[in-house]
Amino acid sequence: MNIYNTDLKTKKKYWPKFVKLMQNQFEHGGEKYKLGEDKEITDWVNELAPGKSGIDWFLQTIAKYLGRFKNFGREKDLLKIAVYCYIAWLKKGFHKKKKHDEDINKHKND
Repeated sequence: MNIYNTDLKTKKKYWPKFVKLMQNQFEHGGEKYKLGEDKEITDWVNELAPGKSGIDWFLQTIAKYLGRFKNFGREKDLLKIAVYCYIAWLKKGFHKKKKHDEDINKHKND
């Protein structure tokens, strides 16, 4: 497998494609794992094993896909990781915050 550089121009160019692939992934999963109008089986499984963080199941699932990617190098595992990160972000309520904890400051101490 080739390894490519990822300058800002490349990231901007391919970001819409990546977003579309993630959207396809979570829409398919949303239908496949639907449990009710506002709940998926992933929500239910997380309720069974929330752990200390409240989302331990999601973190463990991400770890599983990281291992699969390491062993097989499949694109779909990276997409699943990205979608599970998005769902974890939603489950922790970050989408409801007005101010976000981003690492985008130009100064080290900001």
